[in-house]
Amino acid sequence: MTAAIQTIWSELLSATLADAGITTCVLSPGSRSTPLVAALAGEPRLELVTIIDERAAAFFALGVARATGRPAALVCTSGTAGAHYLPAIIEASLAGIPLVVLTADRPPELQACGASQTIDQVHLYGGFVRGAFDLGAPVGQVPALRGLRRKLIQAITLANGPHAGPVHLEVPLRKPLEPAVPTTDDERAFARAALALRGAVAITPPRLAVDPTALAALAAAIAAEPDGLIVVGAMPAAFAAHRDAMFALAARSGYPVLAEAGSQLRFGARPAGVTFVDHVDLIAIAQRPAPRLILQVGAEPVAASWPAWLATITPRRWVLGGATWSDPDSAAHRVILGEVGEAIIAVLARLGAVERSAAPATFGDRESTVPGIGASGVPTQIADRRSSSRIRTGAWLDTWRTLEARAIAARDRAVEAHPRNEVAAVRAAIEAVPPGGVLQIGNSLPIRVVDHLPAGGSPRTVLTQRGAAGIDGLIASAAGATHGGQPVLLVLGDVSFAHDLGGLLAARCASAPLAIVVVDNRGGQIFAGLPVARAGLGHAFDKHFITAPELDPSAVAVALGASALTAASPAAIGTAVATALATPGVTVIHAPVSVSGAHDVRRTAIEAFAAPIVRDARSNS
Repeated sequence: MTAAIQTIWSELLSATLADAGITTCVLSPGSRSTPLVAALAGEPRLELVTIIDERAAAFFALGVARATGRPAALVCTSGTAGAHYLPAIIEASLAGIPLVVLTADRPPELQACGASQTIDQVHLYGGFVRGAFDLGAPVGQVPALRGLRRKLIQAITLANGPHAGPVHLEVPLRKPLEPAVPTTDDERAFARAALALRGAVAITPPRLAVDPTALAALAAAIAAEPDGLIVVGAMPAAFAAHRDAMFALAARSGYPVLAEAGSQLRFGARPAGVTFVDHVDLIAIAQRPAPRLILQVGAEPVAASWPAWLATITPRRWVLGGATWSDPDSAAHRVILGEVGEAIIAVLARLGAVERSAAPATFGDRESTVPGIGASGVPTQIADRRSSSRIRTGAWLDTWRTLEARAIAARDRAVEAHPRNEVAAVRAAIEAVPPGGVLQIGNSLPIRVVDHLPAGGSPRTVLTQRGAAGIDGLIASAAGATHGGQPVLLVLGDVSFAHDLGGLLAARCASAPLAIVVVDNRGGQIFAGLPVARAGLGHAFDKHFITAPELDPSAVAVALGASALTAASPAAIGTAVATALATPGVTVIHAPVSVSGAHDVRRTAIEAFAAPIVRDARSNS
């Protein structure tokens, strides 16, 4: 192997990435990856983003892929560099985000012999990648070039689906690492062979089709049961394309829709013919009404009261989980895997067929439901019950509307009762996002607080890191999300901000305005709502669980090159966000709130919501 052979090999690798649709490569500096970086820099179809910290680089690439729906590539040197990718790879794996990870490595002769910066990188990411490919050290043989290109296309296809996620490509490289031009006839012939292999590649990953029998059974179950509920948890940004189908299914089934912020259904226009339930955290506490059927789309809700309510009502729960088995309590009646959007459209069509098959046939002046089997294969007796239950369905929806109105009133009362709370701060920030803008919500308290806000309004894409649900990499991934072409608002807590200060350096690579609202309640106050807060730990609770960062987000941001200001009121937060999202670059907005505001609002809202229920129970006793 010569330097020229390795250069030709690396250039074919770079061209193949572009041929297969990769447009963004996120690099971290190093020596062993020199041939790759030099070749990538020479490929005009690739945008290169260089981020020193591999951990931040990986989350940046994750943000790019999450916002665009297309794989982003990661490239680093050998040794521990690739190990820093693991947290983002875990999130990508669990959230179904496509990533192509290329780790340079020492060649086989330097393995397991004490060579510097050399670790065992084979299967470095274990089961968190959809596939791991060892490309082998470059050799001057044309079949090896074909094998290189084939492996790359295999990996990118696998990353795209049907269960999208990260793939790992191991790239052993030998010294000399610097690029070189062909100087011999063999090298020039090799270069011509590599050039002949180039050309656009149509990546066509297999699709995960839903079993028609399962969809028929689901449609039959919905047609037979009027007292149902549709629950939509976190979904990819692309799910917004299925809003109309989702709402049409709700209207046809007569089921109310509980859509969390990450569902892509919470913000934007809502049809008048659908009943929406936006305050399940309050309503579930009442443990009524009790749906007998729940259609769950995507992940389970994050509402604190959801698991206890679900255990109490024990409905038949059908789950449309995409490629993921989403049933944490192992109590689902049936989990249906496959393309969720296609499944919703198919169930909607089958419901229409059920209703048509149950249309009354007129005989003189009397009506009779035609017995037998309808065109959809569903017994028409099911449709009989559906027809006779329409009045009950109206009462069912009225009950939900009454409870939702009561929950809204309780929420508003609670927000007004506790000044400087997270709910008011987050509401002001989100309402300042322009139509079509992107909102990324941090984990722990922010993801729960946002579901206490009014829904509807302007359409907004919502990004969440609910795969592994960690607080890591939020700033870097939000910076990567700007590569979707829209301004991005990131709302996160002060602990999450402190956890990803390196992400502020990565945020310099943001390609659209990025506003970062740091909701500062002096630590991880989510722990104040957990049983450990009542365990009598004293000072140890504050020291080891609350962990207040004790830093000034504005000062840190300025030191790391971002614009920054402090906004102490909801009005100031809204003005700051609107300005930041209209201004190029990164703006950190420090939003101090009361320490216990989120818990105070929730407690007061629960009390206000429950009071009429208690009075009703006493009057009926």
